[in-house]
Amino acid sequence: MKTAMIHCRMHGRNEDVIIYEDQYITHVGNEADLHDEISDCDEIIDLRGMFVSPGFVDSHMHLLELGFYLSSVQLDGCTSVEDIQQACRKGLNTLDEGDWLLGRGYNEDRFIDGSKPDKTALDAISTDVPIALTRACGHVMTVNSKVLEIAGITEDFEMEGGRIIYETGRVEENAINLIHGLQKEPDVEKLQSFILKGQEYVNACGITTVGSDDFISVTHDYRGPLDAYEKLSYQGRLTVRVNQQCEFADDQAFASFLDDGYTFDVGNDFFRIGPLKLILDGSLGARTAAMNHSYQDDSTTKGTMCMDKQDMERDVMLANRFNMPTIAHCIGDRAVDEWLDVLQDHICPGNPLHHGIVHCQILREDQIRKIIDLNLSCYYQSIFVDYDASIVSERVGSQLAETSYPFHTLYEGTLCSNGSDAPVEMPDVMKGLECAVTRKSLSFPGKAMNPKECLSVEEAMATYTINGARQLFMEDRIGAIKEGYYADFAVLDQNPYEVETDQLHTVRVMMTVMDGRMVYTR
Repeated sequence: MKTAMIHCRMHGRNEDVIIYEDQYITHVGNEADLHDEISDCDEIIDLRGMFVSPGFVDSHMHLLELGFYLSSVQLDGCTSVEDIQQACRKGLNTLDEGDWLLGRGYNEDRFIDGSKPDKTALDAISTDVPIALTRACGHVMTVNSKVLEIAGITEDFEMEGGRIIYETGRVEENAINLIHGLQKEPDVEKLQSFILKGQEYVNACGITTVGSDDFISVTHDYRGPLDAYEKLSYQGRLTVRVNQQCEFADDQAFASFLDDGYTFDVGNDFFRIGPLKLILDGSLGARTAAMNHSYQDDSTTKGTMCMDKQDMERDVMLANRFNMPTIAHCIGDRAVDEWLDVLQDHICPGNPLHHGIVHCQILREDQIRKIIDLNLSCYYQSIFVDYDASIVSERVGSQLAETSYPFHTLYEGTLCSNGSDAPVEMPDVMKGLECAVTRKSLSFPGKAMNPKECLSVEEAMATYTINGARQLFMEDRIGAIKEGYYADFAVLDQNPYEVETDQLHTVRVMMTVMDGRMVYTR
């Protein structure tokens, strides 16, 4: 199938025609010069001046969990505990016998009445049905009495890197895995349905490639998601390229994965094994990100370390033996300190494997310099500014807030890509662009957060395209509109380089093409 997109606009070039045959771009040029080639096409799409970007790369998200979230009780619009209760009562009507009621997305910082969900509030919904609701960040869960009964929890419970508070039903960090382990694992068909629902959503955002952490996001055993992805890839049903960021429940699972012959770069350009992914601490919103000092707005906590340094070193050393890069979720400055200490002893000069740091949020100046000196790959999420701009100073203090989320400094010093961490935030690239360029919240109007760290539109677009491709070692075939590259495009109704920066969120995705296939049209 040979297709021509005519009368299109692209950044920094005068060409107005893109021709692709099957999955590859064959020509980029002007209509007058390509008249014969256009006439030979099976399909001609007149874009009437719309803007064409390389397909967007969301370099860190949870695609399977996004689909699960879209299939469960969605709590992101709730502004009170009462709203949560109403949403959950509706969800009860959809359950089969023995099912748990699962929901995600609440954020008590957005509640208008100062309330917080707890065990008592969930027991008012049901004491017979197990109810587990996950906070938007994914690092805290609230459960009802039935879940605690099933788990055998009768008093406060602590484990390495996590805890359960019996009185409130609050479950933190590694203890969430304990609750997940009590639930019936979704079968491969159900996991496939979550992936398909997730990819439909990201395609509507112009996203054609993702770095996705899925192995234990809704299951305890990595084999289920791995099987689901491999089957969808084999069947030709994936409409987004997936680079799997491999997180495991324990060291034994990682060793089994390697024993089965899997390691970095195994797969194809639809589903490929990416880096090992570690979780070192929690989230800023939940005050579980591991800090060196107590939280400014809660002196009783410094957050939670989910791994100790010895375990980090062991995992990095094992991954290195298989030429597998390791990336780590670390948000608080203590977690960053420990990760940098580990990496400086275990990476080669220049960091050719792209070992990296996911989130790049709470950072001191000395840590920023060290990240650049080590040439670490940085996976940041500019969309986090939308919420975090309203809380970062009160959480960590104005001095540390001033050096946090250093998008521009990192961009100038090392390889930086952008993403959403969906479903923590939804993968709206245009909102992410605006947050990167303005450093202002879209939801909580206020001044720019440390404006010297604003990216230009060109820099922000690079973090979502060519830099994402480089991060995934795919810069020779995605991330740019060039002959010989995959036909992966996002067609926009406006040129983001010409829109007022505070209006970037109004730019709409009109079409998405992946591998030469039209996978979304508005």
